[in-house]
Amino acid sequence: AVGAAGTAGAASKSPVKVAYLVPLTGTAAANGKDEENGFTLGLKHFGSTVDGHKIQVSFMDTQATPTVALSDAKKAITTTHVNVVEGPLLANEIAAVAPFVMSKGVVEDDLFFATPTQMQGYQTAKFGYTSGWDAYQVGTVGAKWAYDTMHWHHMTTLADDYAFGWEAVGAFDKEFTKLGGTITTAIWPPLSQADMSSYVSQIPSATQGVFTELLGAQGVSFYSQMSSYGLKGKIPVLGFTTTVDQSTLASATVTAAAGTYGVSQYCTDIPTKVNQTFAKLYHSAYGIWPAYYSEAGYTKAEILVAALKQLHGTASNEKKLAQAMLGVKIHAPRGPVAITKKVYAPIQNTYICKVEAKTGVARVVPIKTFKNVPPQGLLSVSTWKSTFTADSKGEPTP
Repeated sequence: AVGAAGTAGAASKSPVKVAYLVPLTGTAAANGKDEENGFTLGLKHFGSTVDGHKIQVSFMDTQATPTVALSDAKKAITTTHVNVVEGPLLANEIAAVAPFVMSKGVVEDDLFFATPTQMQGYQTAKFGYTSGWDAYQVGTVGAKWAYDTMHWHHMTTLADDYAFGWEAVGAFDKEFTKLGGTITTAIWPPLSQADMSSYVSQIPSATQGVFTELLGAQGVSFYSQMSSYGLKGKIPVLGFTTTVDQSTLASATVTAAAGTYGVSQYCTDIPTKVNQTFAKLYHSAYGIWPAYYSEAGYTKAEILVAALKQLHGTASNEKKLAQAMLGVKIHAPRGPVAITKKVYAPIQNTYICKVEAKTGVARVVPIKTFKNVPPQGLLSVSTWKSTFTADSKGEPTP
């Protein structure tokens, strides 16, 4: 562990104020708690005081609502005068918050690359970025694997009817159809809908596979309904990051979820020493295996502490802090992470994984690694930008 540096005289040195925006109530509360736990563990591991400057974190409940997330951000910046904003979690929250934070010249580290406006804000203000991931980084890799390795050439998509789902399916669809595949059916449940029974019933029996993006309770219901309708074992599933995440699998029936494939920037069972150390620390602290949200929070803490060490703990100069955070290169539990200043998002590994039952618990095991995937995934930059712009506004057309 990297210990806290220079704790003597901490009382006389200005704290580093961090607002961490996460949903702690509402439909994504469990995901938000995972992210909070990861960041808290990260500060404990890497050091919550740097050269006498204590990192003070306020976790603010966005309630999975964009208007609340924006209100939280305004309060954090205008009242608390924070140095750093971490989050929010949901794509529609990020779309609401990022432009405001950028306009105030406050450093922001987002979870997900949600909108072209967010990207433009990063490039113009140079105060923000995402250390998390981009849908095209993951979705295009999943499409290539499905087409080339599994030989699924006609598939069904099932994803939430909002920006995150549109971009997940749009990424998959763009690469899949480029390779020669066909999306025969696109199913769009609303984000607020937890029961997936009526949507699973729409999956054509002749489809070769289902690509799905669902969150939390939706994923649990999806696995259950696939079994109820007799589709498990007959129609294979490739889950986007959130569907095969530990945040979903912790509540799913192990037998229902086992055998599902996934594509993600993080799998719980990545065999590296860095990840195994993190996963065991997390399990010891919280009694469950880490979700992707947990790893994202942990990595955010590592980036922040590493940047502050370069500045001897001082966060008063926002420009210097932003530059330091952008320049951090680490080997995180997910693998190597480096932020590209071309689009202010990470270059990192993407994994094909499989859900396996281990001692009665569902675990996500990597079976193939695509190394150092850029934010645009397997698309050209120009194709990615135009596709990203269209998909952020509405459902992609197969």
